Amino acid sequence: MRKKLYETSDRISKTNDENEIYSIVLDTIIELIPNATHGSVLLVNEEDNFYFKVVKGFQKELKSLSLKREETYLYRINRFEETAIINNPEEFDRMHANKDTIERLERINALDISCTISAPIYIDNKLIGLINVDSNKTNYIFTQKDLDLMDQIKCELELAIKNALAQNKLKYLANYDELTGVMNRRTLKKEYDNEIAKMKYNRKSLSLIMIDVDNFKCFNDTYGHFFGDMVLKHFSGVLSNSVEASDIVARFAGDEFIILLKGFDLTQAENKMKSIEEKFLKERLEGIALKFSYGICEIGPDDNMSFDKALTLADAKMYEYKKREIYNRQMEGM
Repeated sequence: MRKKLYETSDRISKTNDENEIYSIVLDTIIELIPNATHGSVLLVNEEDNFYFKVVKGFQKELKSLSLKREETYLYRINRFEETAIINNPEEFDRMHANKDTIERLERINALDISCTISAPIYIDNKLIGLINVDSNKTNYIFTQKDLDLMDQIKCELELAIKNALAQNKLKYLANYDELTGVMNRRTLKKEYDNEIAKMKYNRKSLSLIMIDVDNFKCFNDTYGHFFGDMVLKHFSGVLSNSVEASDIVARFAGDEFIILLKGFDLTQAENKMKSIEEKFLKERLEGIALKFSYGICEIGPDDNMSFDKALTLADAKMYEYKKREIYNRQMEGM
């Protein structure tokens, strides 16, 4: 067992994929606990409900189900204080889960288990989820020895999970903006350089668009910096939802963002920005339709333009846009 746990911790430390981390943990526990046939890892979401992160032995549809705290085994038994054995999980579910949950569990045969061991996962004294290990062997009941083994394995793996999540967070912060969740400037440059290299072969244009939020300082001064952060998160969210998954949205600095549209020439990029403006009119933040200024730099297949040069050109175009808008507003006011 010690050798297996060492190998498991080593595998966990070498992956950046959170799903893989929990899959490795679950596979190890099922392998080490005698007569375990199924299992699942549930994590707590922002609504304080539990969702299935990984499952083993069940149909994948189980991952679309979420449970309220009071529907979980451990909440009813000991308020997540310690690992416990549930001798008749089907009866437990029928007593405590709502009708819709029971019907969904029945449809995917997720109630056909004889016994369950459920263990809380704590990281820095905070409950982050549960590990359930099940047996579908007829009339089988896990023993106290199985429960003790589960606790021993879980304690070892909690430390491995904690270290892996901490490392992954550091890697994430090195590549993404913590407030908005979009790429940061450093990672954007890498992606830009990669796309420039690809253009030699795909012969498609690339459009770099610099954007900043109009009157952002006014939001901070009038409503406070907390609202200013809300503006940035809303703004980046709408931008991200307005482009394809293959395109890139990054926070450049302050209220300035960059979009990389792959395979877009200047005309196509202009049309995209018009559609994004319309989207901001519909998706308001507390009734406010956010407006922005932008500048587009088109990079052709033979341009081989540096990142800094593209930024300079897009920045200049953005300030031309700003001057034009100011002039138009002045003319409208005359």
